[in-house]
Parts: sequence; C-alpha cells; structure tokens
Amino acid sequence: MLQQQCRLLVETGGYRSASLSVSPSTSSRRNKSRLKLVASSHEHRNASEDETIHLKLSWKDSSQGRGELHVESLTPFAADERVALQIIADNIGDSLQQIRQASANHLLESRLRQLSRALESSHNGVMITSSTQLDHPIVYVNPAFERITGYTADEVIGLSGRFLVRDDLNQRGLGTIREALRSRREAHAILRNYRKDGSLFWNELFISPVRDEGGSMTTHFVSIINDVSERISYEQQLEFHANHDALTGLANRNLLNDRIAQALAQARADGLLVGVLLLDLDRFKLINDGFGHSPGNELLKSVAHRLNQSVRDTDTVARLGGDEFVVVIGRLQSADDLAIVASKILRSLNQPFIMEGKEIFVTASVGAAVYPRDGEHGETLLRNADVAMYRVKEHGRNNYRFYAPEMTHMAIDRLDMEGNLRRALERDELEVFYQPLVDLEGGRIVGAEALIRWRHPRIGMIQPAEFIPLAEDTGLIIPLGQFVLRRVCADLNEWQQAGLPPVKLSINLSARQFRQDDLAASIRSALDSAGIEGSRLAFELTESMVMHDVENTLLTLRELKNLGATISLDDFGTGYSSLSYLKRFPIDTLKIDRSFVRDIHQDKDDAAIAHAVIAMAHKLGIRVIAEGVETQAQLDLLRNFGCDELQGYLFSRPVPAGEFALMLGQGKTLSATGQS
Repeated sequence: MLQQQCRLLVETGGYRSASLSVSPSTSSRRNKSRLKLVASSHEHRNASEDETIHLKLSWKDSSQGRGELHVESLTPFAADERVALQIIADNIGDSLQQIRQASANHLLESRLRQLSRALESSHNGVMITSSTQLDHPIVYVNPAFERITGYTADEVIGLSGRFLVRDDLNQRGLGTIREALRSRREAHAILRNYRKDGSLFWNELFISPVRDEGGSMTTHFVSIINDVSERISYEQQLEFHANHDALTGLANRNLLNDRIAQALAQARADGLLVGVLLLDLDRFKLINDGFGHSPGNELLKSVAHRLNQSVRDTDTVARLGGDEFVVVIGRLQSADDLAIVASKILRSLNQPFIMEGKEIFVTASVGAAVYPRDGEHGETLLRNADVAMYRVKEHGRNNYRFYAPEMTHMAIDRLDMEGNLRRALERDELEVFYQPLVDLEGGRIVGAEALIRWRHPRIGMIQPAEFIPLAEDTGLIIPLGQFVLRRVCADLNEWQQAGLPPVKLSINLSARQFRQDDLAASIRSALDSAGIEGSRLAFELTESMVMHDVENTLLTLRELKNLGATISLDDFGTGYSSLSYLKRFPIDTLKIDRSFVRDIHQDKDDAAIAHAVIAMAHKLGIRVIAEGVETQAQLDLLRNFGCDELQGYLFSRPVPAGEFALMLGQGKTLSATGQS
C-alpha cells in the first residue's frame, strides 16, 4: 500500500521522486527496524541534484513513532500543493495506525482464543476468583473443575472458593492459603476437598495473583486444582505398610517402638504407669500344621480383632511376627489395672474360633511388665515381658504373669545363652558403645571407654554383666575381645578420615585375653589393618589380673607399651592393692572405682580415700580418672582434689559409635552440658 502511494505521487503528480519512511518509537525500537519505501520518475532520472527541490512532510504515530513523506520536484511547490501533500501524509499516517490497531486486535483475539482453548482443554481444574470483592467470589471455572468437583459453572459462580472445604477446617494448608490471599502472593497447599456428592478428594492447590496492567493492584486470583487422590492414597498405603503388619493391619515393631516411647513420655509427665503385655498363642504350630497356612492366617486376623476389642482406642496392639502380639496400655494408676486388661484378653480368646466349620479353642501365654518398676525403656520392658511370658509357658500356659527380677537368669539359661552368644558373633548382633572420658581442666572429650553390647533379636539389649562371665568361662571372650579391638580400630580410622578431633579409646582386657601368647601380635595386626597408631589405644586391666604371675605380667605390659598404647589400672582400691606394683609396672592411669565416687560428697572416708589416691598417683606421674560421676557435687569435689578426667552419667551414658562421633564433631564439653 505504501509503495503504491509513492508510485501514484510520481506518476500522477509529476514529481521526480516520492518516498515514505517510518521510524519506530523508542519503546519499540529494540524489536523494529526503520521502514523506507521509494518511488522515482524515469523521465526525470537524469536531472541534476541542483535542479531538484525537496519537500519533507512528517506525521507522528503515537503507537509506532514518527513517519515522513519526502517529495522531490523540479519545480517549486505551491502553497496549496504543500497543503495537499500534508493531507496525503496525514492520511497515510492515519491509515497506518488503523492497520496496526486492526492487526493488534487480531493478535489479541488470537491469543485469547488460544488461552480459552488451553483452559477448556486443561486436565487440571482452573478457578478464577475476584480479589476486590468480599469473600473472593468465583468468576470463572473450566470444564476440568466441573469434572473434578461435580459442580457446574452455574452452581459455583459467585460462591466463595472455600465452599469445597465444607466443615473440614482443621487443615494445616488452609492457613497457608489464607495468608497468601491476605498478602497477595503465590501459594501451594494440599487440601482435603469435597465433591458435590460428598466424596473426598485431595486437592493439590496452586494459587497465583493476577495484577492490573500497571502491576500495582491485584484484581483476581487464579487457582489451579489438581486431583492427587491416587498419589496421596499410594503414599498413605506406603506409610501404612511401613508401620503396620501386612496380615493383621496391627502396628508392626517399627510403630510399636514409637508408641511405647510416646506412652513412656506421657507417663513421665503425668506420674502414671505404662503396662506392656507380650502374648504368645499356645501350640499355634499344631493348628497351623493341621489346617494349613491360609486358615492359620485367618485365625491370626481373628485374634488381632479380639485383641483390639479388648483395649481402649488409645492403647496399642502390635504383631511382632508369627503368633506373637504386644499390647501397650498407657496411663495406668496401678499394676492391678494391667492385670484386669490381661484377664480380659484371656477371656476374649477363650471363646471358640470357627475354622473351616469347626470350633477351635485358642489359649495364650501372657507376660506383663510395668514402667517404671520393670524398666525405664521400651526394649527393657519388652524383654522382661518376654521373660515373664516364658515362665507362664513353663507353668501350664493359658495365663498371665508379671515379671520378677529373678526370672532373668533362668530365662537366659533357658535360651541356651552360650549357643546364642556364638550365633551373635556370626550374626552381627554385637555392638560397641562408647562412654566419653572428659578432661576436667578444659571440659572437652579426650577419649572414651569401649563397652560391648549384645542386641539379641528376641529379648533385646543384654548388658555385659549378663554374658561376659559366661564368655570368660567358655573361652568366647577371645573372639569377643577380637571383635571389640577391630571395631574400635575401624571406628578410629573412620573418625580420623572424617577429620574429627583425635581421642584415645580404652579397651578392657579380660584375664584370658591378657594371658594370650599372641596378644601383642593380634593388636598390632588390628592396628595395621585399620592404619591406626598404637598411641590411640589404652588397655584397662584390673588389679587381680596384674597381681598374679608378676614376671609374665610385666613382660606383657612392656609389649603393650612398645605398641605405643597406654596402660590403665581399673577399679583401683577395690582389690588387694599393692603400692609397690604402681612403681614397678608401667601404669599410666588409675581409675577410681565408682564405689568410692558414689558417696564422695557425703562420706568423709570416701572423700579422704579419693583425695589420697589422686595425690599419690600424681606423685608417681600417673593420671587419675574418676568413674561413675553422676552429680555436680561429686564433680566439684573431684576438681578440687585435682582429678584429671571423669567418666559418668553426669556427662553422658555409653552411646553408639555414631552418637559419640556426633559429640566429637559438635565439640561437646562439660560447660555445654550445663556443668560448671
């Protein structure tokens, strides 16, 4: 069109040339180039430049910038000719503006159609609400919204978007959405919403503000509604299966431990009791063998149902596996209340079960343990309830019995402790815990005593006092000692590689270990395998071990010293102490027995003994460690006496390797624990 205008001016007006140029405005110049169109007369092409008269006519285009009409003539322009050419220029400008406006409107309509098609075909629901009106009424919903919610557009236009929540207002995500609406910002939350038919669906909701052209005012909110019910259901199933028994739907061991911990925490806060019942069906194997596994599984589900019916909703029923169940009863006033529950359970099980059209009678043996009388922790209560349950089986079954301390030894004998201990070495049931040694002067951790623990898969954690004597008698103490040595060296290597502060770890040597001919060689092998220096180890011996066969003792101690290790004399003062041995043997450290430390702040004799031992040891160049420090008063006295290090519950109980490494990494000190 513009080219034609130029050509008409030349051909009909008799001008030498005519040209149009359009320059973009500064706001649009980055994306637009200058447009120039020229038409010239062939018959005037040879005229000289001096003979040519130029005329420039311009117009302004508010949306696109500036335009110019440039006409060249061999004769002067008359006044009316100039007016006419300016009118032509203005008309060209108006035409261009109308063309551009029509093009822009067409583009806008095209974009709106595309947006509309996108909203109409979107799989996710879209809801647009007004932000300028009270309660943010809905102004638009797309077909996916109608499909997801069951409501038509006519039914919801004008309603507040919160109608989808109904009365289910106790949802964490609602607070997030309300705050976003108040502050005019984007937000995301997963909410429980309800369809028109009342059915629940999980809505993963995204909201975004829509601002006006100036960007200063929020006029609407766009809400994207995504039905994620299947995903949430799948996640809930995964969580359920992770915490519940697949057959019965009862809590599994993982959830049981958590529920016991919660019940104990509540009991400590309220000063009440917690009861644990461990139940084992009597002769279930005969039933399983006689009817088969499928009917047997149905029986287990029926038992689970009756157990749930026998307790409160706030109590926990769990299946450990096989035909073993656990019931946790919280907020008990007395042990008699637990006895009532146990009797109720037995009565419910005594009612016949129907299996393949036959009446089957099932009985159970139930062991009971009560917090805090029978244990402070869940694993202890479970273990003691298990011990009591086996006592019931030994005395006729179909009854319950409370745990009593004297049962423990008999239970361990019954489980054939020696065989279990041999299998523990093979099955990796043994662990090494560490109790920190703390320097009294600086308050920092300088070492730890390595202590073996046995986590039995059936009866839980077994303390060393229960199996170390047996290990000594049977010779199992040798492989146990090797396990501890190699575990300690491996942990030292791991902490060294992690850049943790260097510490010295103490290992207790038993009498059998100490008399090994290849003791030093086996220690050297463990050190070399882990790449650890011998100076990182300390070996603790008791007085009774070094008192006998002095010459061989001295030889062994020198071999240990040659490795770079430190020698510590444990339980000093409790045996037949001979001060001459302190001078003769290469002892580096004395450990004051906890029996002297326990009453040091109350018993003057104990205080005098501890003070004397510390002073004597220092005169001999021997450091002193106090065991069993549990109170600030004990700490203050020991510090006044000049004791070098402490070990005890005041700072920390024995902890697993990972927890000890965390203490080292965090730089835990006496002051950090609140001890001055």
